[in-house]
Amino acid sequence: MKFLSACLFASLFLCPTALRAEFRSWTNSDGKNVDAELVKVTGETVTFRLRSGGSTNYALSKLSEADRDYIAKNPPGAASSQPAAAAKDAGTTAAPTVDANRKAKWQTKMAKAQDEAKKTGLPILVLFTGTSWCPYCIKLEAAVFSKKEFSTFADKNLVLLKLEFGPGGSTNDKAEKKLQSEYGVKGFPTYFLTDATGTKLAQGGYNDGITPESFAAWVTGAAKPK
Repeated sequence: MKFLSACLFASLFLCPTALRAEFRSWTNSDGKNVDAELVKVTGETVTFRLRSGGSTNYALSKLSEADRDYIAKNPPGAASSQPAAAAKDAGTTAAPTVDANRKAKWQTKMAKAQDEAKKTGLPILVLFTGTSWCPYCIKLEAAVFSKKEFSTFADKNLVLLKLEFGPGGSTNDKAEKKLQSEYGVKGFPTYFLTDATGTKLAQGGYNDGITPESFAAWVTGAAKPK
Protein backbone atom coordinates (compact mmCIF):
# COMPACT_ATOMS: atom_id res chain seq x y z
CA MET A 1 0.00 0.00 0.00
CA LYS A 2 2.87 2.41 0.84
CA PHE A 3 4.43 1.69 -2.54
CA LEU A 4 1.10 2.34 -4.27
CA SER A 5 0.63 5.61 -2.38
CA ALA A 6 4.16 6.70 -3.26
CA CYS A 7 3.57 5.93 -6.96
CA LEU A 8 0.30 7.81 -6.85
CA PHE A 9 1.99 10.81 -5.24
CA ALA A 10 4.74 10.76 -7.87
CA SER A 11 2.29 10.49 -10.76
CA LEU A 12 0.33 13.48 -9.49
CA PHE A 13 3.28 15.82 -9.15
CA LEU A 14 5.86 14.52 -11.61
CA CYS A 15 3.57 13.53 -14.51
CA PRO A 16 0.52 15.84 -14.32
CA THR A 17 -0.33 15.41 -18.00
CA ALA A 18 -0.95 11.71 -17.51
CA LEU A 19 -4.07 12.35 -15.43
CA ARG A 20 -7.36 14.00 -16.24
CA ALA A 21 -7.70 17.35 -14.52
CA GLU A 22 -10.78 16.13 -12.60
CA PHE A 23 -8.93 13.24 -10.94
CA ARG A 24 -6.83 13.69 -7.80
CA SER A 25 -5.55 11.67 -4.88
CA TRP A 26 -7.95 11.68 -1.90
CA THR A 27 -6.92 10.58 1.60
CA ASN A 28 -9.15 9.41 4.43
CA SER A 29 -8.44 9.65 8.14
CA ASP A 30 -6.91 6.14 8.09
CA GLY A 31 -4.31 7.25 5.58
CA LYS A 32 -5.83 5.29 2.68
CA ASN A 33 -5.51 6.92 -0.75
CA VAL A 34 -7.90 6.71 -3.69
CA ASP A 35 -7.39 8.20 -7.16
CA ALA A 36 -10.84 9.45 -8.13
CA GLU A 37 -13.02 12.23 -9.50
CA LEU A 38 -15.37 14.17 -7.23
CA VAL A 39 -18.96 13.60 -8.41
CA LYS A 40 -21.28 14.95 -5.73
CA VAL A 41 -21.71 15.73 -2.06
CA THR A 42 -24.98 14.65 -0.46
CA GLY A 43 -25.22 15.74 3.14
CA GLU A 44 -22.17 14.17 4.79
CA THR A 45 -21.58 11.63 2.01
CA VAL A 46 -19.08 12.26 -0.80
CA THR A 47 -19.36 10.26 -4.03
CA PHE A 48 -16.27 9.63 -6.17
CA ARG A 49 -15.88 8.16 -9.67
CA LEU A 50 -13.00 5.70 -9.95
CA ARG A 51 -10.80 5.33 -13.00
CA SER A 52 -12.28 1.87 -13.51
CA GLY A 53 -15.65 3.54 -14.11
CA GLY A 54 -17.14 2.45 -10.82
CA SER A 55 -17.96 4.67 -7.87
CA THR A 56 -17.37 4.75 -4.14
CA ASN A 57 -18.67 6.78 -1.21
CA TYR A 58 -16.74 8.37 1.63
CA ALA A 59 -18.00 10.12 4.74
CA LEU A 60 -17.01 13.78 4.47
CA SER A 61 -15.79 13.71 8.07
CA LYS A 62 -13.47 10.81 7.22
CA LEU A 63 -11.57 12.75 4.56
CA SER A 64 -8.40 14.63 5.38
CA GLU A 65 -8.61 18.30 6.31
CA ALA A 66 -6.89 19.21 3.02
CA ASP A 67 -9.50 17.24 1.05
CA ARG A 68 -12.42 18.85 2.90
CA ASP A 69 -10.90 22.24 2.22
CA TYR A 70 -10.53 21.34 -1.48
CA ILE A 71 -14.21 20.33 -1.71
CA ALA A 72 -15.29 23.56 -0.02
CA LYS A 73 -13.35 25.59 -2.58
CA ASN A 74 -14.22 23.37 -5.57
CA PRO A 75 -17.81 22.14 -5.10
CA PRO A 76 -19.15 19.63 -7.67
CA GLY A 77 -20.49 21.36 -10.80
CA ALA A 78 -18.35 24.47 -10.38
CA ALA A 79 -15.84 23.36 -13.01
CA SER A 80 -18.48 22.96 -15.71
CA SER A 81 -19.73 26.51 -15.21
CA GLN A 82 -16.31 28.14 -15.30
CA PRO A 83 -15.87 28.29 -19.12
CA ALA A 84 -19.19 30.05 -19.60
CA ALA A 85 -18.50 32.43 -16.72
CA ALA A 86 -15.03 33.18 -18.02
CA ALA A 87 -16.38 33.82 -21.50
CA LYS A 88 -19.00 36.18 -20.09
CA ASP A 89 -16.39 38.08 -18.07
CA ALA A 90 -14.19 38.33 -21.15
CA GLY A 91 -17.07 39.66 -23.24
CA THR A 92 -17.08 36.63 -25.54
CA THR A 93 -19.71 34.07 -26.48
CA ALA A 94 -19.51 30.53 -25.12
CA ALA A 95 -18.92 27.83 -27.70
CA PRO A 96 -22.10 26.42 -29.24
CA THR A 97 -23.40 23.23 -27.67
CA VAL A 98 -24.64 21.24 -30.66
CA ASP A 99 -25.76 17.62 -30.47
CA ALA A 100 -23.70 15.39 -32.74
CA ASN A 101 -26.90 13.99 -34.28
CA ARG A 102 -28.66 17.35 -34.70
CA LYS A 103 -30.64 17.84 -37.91
CA ALA A 104 -31.43 21.47 -38.71
CA LYS A 105 -35.06 22.02 -39.68
CA TRP A 106 -36.67 25.15 -41.06
CA GLN A 107 -38.67 26.94 -38.38
CA THR A 108 -41.55 29.22 -39.38
CA LYS A 109 -41.82 31.28 -36.19
CA MET A 110 -39.16 33.64 -34.87
CA ALA A 111 -39.89 32.76 -31.23
CA LYS A 112 -39.14 29.09 -31.85
CA ALA A 113 -35.98 29.93 -33.77
CA GLN A 114 -34.79 32.16 -30.94
CA ASP A 115 -35.44 29.44 -28.36
CA GLU A 116 -33.40 27.01 -30.44
CA ALA A 117 -30.61 29.56 -30.85
CA LYS A 118 -30.44 30.13 -27.09
CA LYS A 119 -30.21 26.39 -26.44
CA THR A 120 -27.59 25.67 -29.08
CA GLY A 121 -25.61 28.92 -29.13
CA LEU A 122 -25.95 29.02 -32.93
CA PRO A 123 -26.85 32.06 -35.08
CA ILE A 124 -30.18 32.22 -36.89
CA LEU A 125 -30.52 32.33 -40.67
CA VAL A 126 -33.67 34.40 -41.25
CA LEU A 127 -34.85 33.88 -44.84
CA PHE A 128 -37.50 36.13 -46.40
CA THR A 129 -38.58 34.34 -49.56
CA GLY A 130 -41.41 33.56 -51.94
CA THR A 131 -40.78 30.28 -53.69
CA SER A 132 -44.27 30.18 -55.22
CA TRP A 133 -43.76 33.30 -57.37
CA CYS A 134 -40.25 34.82 -57.06
CA PRO A 135 -37.79 33.58 -59.74
CA TYR A 136 -34.67 34.43 -57.75
CA CYS A 137 -36.11 32.82 -54.62
CA ILE A 138 -36.58 29.63 -56.62
CA LYS A 139 -33.02 29.89 -57.97
CA LEU A 140 -31.59 30.39 -54.48
CA GLU A 141 -33.53 27.40 -53.20
CA ALA A 142 -32.20 25.23 -56.03
CA ALA A 143 -28.60 26.49 -55.82
CA VAL A 144 -28.14 26.40 -52.03
CA PHE A 145 -30.92 25.39 -49.68
CA SER A 146 -31.93 22.19 -51.47
CA LYS A 147 -28.37 20.87 -51.54
CA LYS A 148 -27.06 18.19 -49.19
CA GLU A 149 -23.92 20.24 -48.58
CA PHE A 150 -26.02 23.05 -47.15
CA SER A 151 -27.99 20.68 -44.91
CA THR A 152 -24.79 19.17 -43.55
CA PHE A 153 -23.38 22.63 -42.82
CA ALA A 154 -26.62 23.85 -41.23
CA ASP A 155 -26.83 20.83 -38.92
CA LYS A 156 -23.74 22.05 -37.06
CA ASN A 157 -23.81 25.79 -37.66
CA LEU A 158 -27.28 27.30 -38.09
CA VAL A 159 -30.76 27.68 -36.72
CA LEU A 160 -33.06 27.99 -39.74
CA LEU A 161 -36.06 30.30 -40.07
CA LYS A 162 -37.97 30.51 -43.36
CA LEU A 163 -40.68 33.12 -43.88
CA GLU A 164 -42.70 32.51 -47.06
CA PHE A 165 -44.45 35.54 -48.58
CA GLY A 166 -47.03 35.83 -51.31
CA PRO A 167 -46.71 37.73 -54.63
CA GLY A 168 -45.02 41.08 -54.22
CA GLY A 169 -44.14 40.31 -50.60
CA SER A 170 -47.73 40.11 -49.39
CA THR A 171 -48.71 38.30 -46.19
CA ASN A 172 -51.70 38.00 -43.87
CA ASP A 173 -49.49 36.93 -40.99
CA LYS A 174 -49.09 39.87 -38.59
CA ALA A 175 -45.86 38.50 -37.09
CA GLU A 176 -44.29 38.08 -40.55
CA LYS A 177 -45.41 41.54 -41.60
CA LYS A 178 -43.86 43.00 -38.44
CA LEU A 179 -40.55 41.24 -39.08
CA GLN A 180 -40.60 42.38 -42.72
CA SER A 181 -40.92 45.96 -41.51
CA GLU A 182 -38.39 45.66 -38.67
CA TYR A 183 -35.75 44.13 -40.94
CA GLY A 184 -36.46 46.61 -43.72
CA VAL A 185 -37.05 43.94 -46.38
CA LYS A 186 -37.72 45.55 -49.77
CA GLY A 187 -36.90 42.72 -52.17
CA PHE A 188 -36.91 38.94 -52.34
CA PRO A 189 -35.09 36.82 -51.53
CA THR A 190 -33.40 38.56 -48.61
CA TYR A 191 -31.73 36.76 -45.76
CA PHE A 192 -30.07 37.80 -42.52
CA LEU A 193 -27.74 36.16 -40.05
CA THR A 194 -28.80 37.14 -36.52
CA ASP A 195 -27.99 36.27 -32.96
CA ALA A 196 -30.47 34.68 -30.54
CA THR A 197 -32.07 38.06 -29.81
CA GLY A 198 -32.75 38.67 -33.52
CA THR A 199 -30.06 41.35 -33.83
CA LYS A 200 -28.71 41.48 -37.39
CA LEU A 201 -25.12 40.34 -37.94
CA ALA A 202 -25.13 40.33 -41.74
CA GLN A 203 -27.46 40.55 -44.75
CA GLY A 204 -27.44 38.85 -48.15
CA GLY A 205 -29.45 37.87 -51.22
CA TYR A 206 -29.24 35.86 -54.40
CA ASN A 207 -26.27 36.26 -56.71
CA ASP A 208 -25.21 34.31 -59.78
CA GLY A 209 -22.76 31.56 -58.96
CA ILE A 210 -23.78 31.22 -55.32
CA THR A 211 -23.09 27.75 -53.93
CA PRO A 212 -23.46 25.97 -50.58
CA GLU A 213 -19.71 26.44 -50.08
CA SER A 214 -19.74 30.18 -50.74
CA PHE A 215 -22.81 30.54 -48.57
CA ALA A 216 -21.10 28.64 -45.73
CA ALA A 217 -18.08 30.93 -46.05
CA TRP A 218 -20.38 33.96 -45.76
CA VAL A 219 -21.98 32.55 -42.61
CA THR A 220 -18.62 31.71 -41.05
CA GLY A 221 -17.25 35.17 -41.72
CA ALA A 222 -20.36 36.94 -40.48
CA ALA A 223 -20.60 34.87 -37.31
CA LYS A 224 -17.03 35.56 -36.17
CA PRO A 225 -16.82 37.73 -33.02
CA LYS A 226 -16.03 41.31 -33.99
